[in-house]
Amino acid sequence: MKKTTWLISADKIQLYPFRVFRPISIAVGLVFIAIWSYMLKSSPVLAQGGGVVGGYTIIILFSVLLFAVGNTFILFDANRKRVYCKLAGFITIQSLAFDDIAVIQPVTGTSIVYRIFTKNDRHGKGHTISSYYSGWKDKDLAPFQQEVLPAIDKMVFGSPDLRQEPTYVPITDFRFFTEKDGAYVMKMRKIPMFIFMLLFLAWWLYALLTPGYADNQTSAKKMLAIWFPFGMIILLAFSVFNVFIFDVQKRTITQSLLGGLIRRTYRMDDFIRFRIVRKTTNMVYSGTEIRMEMAIPNSTKIRFISLRQFNSTKQIERFLQETEELLGVRR
Repeated sequence: MKKTTWLISADKIQLYPFRVFRPISIAVGLVFIAIWSYMLKSSPVLAQGGGVVGGYTIIILFSVLLFAVGNTFILFDANRKRVYCKLAGFITIQSLAFDDIAVIQPVTGTSIVYRIFTKNDRHGKGHTISSYYSGWKDKDLAPFQQEVLPAIDKMVFGSPDLRQEPTYVPITDFRFFTEKDGAYVMKMRKIPMFIFMLLFLAWWLYALLTPGYADNQTSAKKMLAIWFPFGMIILLAFSVFNVFIFDVQKRTITQSLLGGLIRRTYRMDDFIRFRIVRKTTNMVYSGTEIRMEMAIPNSTKIRFISLRQFNSTKQIERFLQETEELLGVRR
């Protein structure tokens, strides 16, 4: 599969990350033309009312659109200090100032792709600038990292020798934590989860106390109808009564579950890094989870603590900054 191609000059960098769609568009067009031709031959009714021309027109338009995507390129313009996305090579569909770029980094999953992330949405979906690579050992990835990334880094962020370190400003006004007895308790939006828990509780009690409930169902369905809401109550109870307490004096993180019935304590000094997990359900974005990667004392293993989930990615950077302030670490 064809990977990213590029053109680099003193004041411009052009990246072609989607060229794989050009041969795909031709192949798809030929396949669908063959299928449509066979359908017309097998069923002459389809040819009535302009069906022949309409069918071929749709196939050609779809193929042309795919080919246009294949010709799309990303342009870094040093003179205008902007990056553009040019659909089909000439239609600007995105434009972003260099000053609005926070970082350019890889996103990993089943594959690796490089994306631009902006300062006002540091942990959002980002803007794709490379093809998808199969893994870190992909032979096509090394040239991109060695030739393209340093050139972009110098053009967008300036010479490394002349960059100034950002001024550190301590956080005193916390949005996601509340100070209590010398420690900081993480705020959680629990009202929606509490309402759902009450609804499932009402369902479970109704199913349990109503004579003849689900009698006309099989035993498996009857058990599901009665005990499914109970299971959801337990899961929601863990979320509703899940509290994180950051004690900066003792340098501990305490996770309290079910109103304090279960307590887990971790050392802040065991913190390694944050893991940002972008979740999808049926290819639709369903939230971003913040996890803490923690070392296990006297072991080479690590543990992950699910700290918080966000639906709005624009709040994530502030949350990380506040948590880092309490941990006493800086990225």
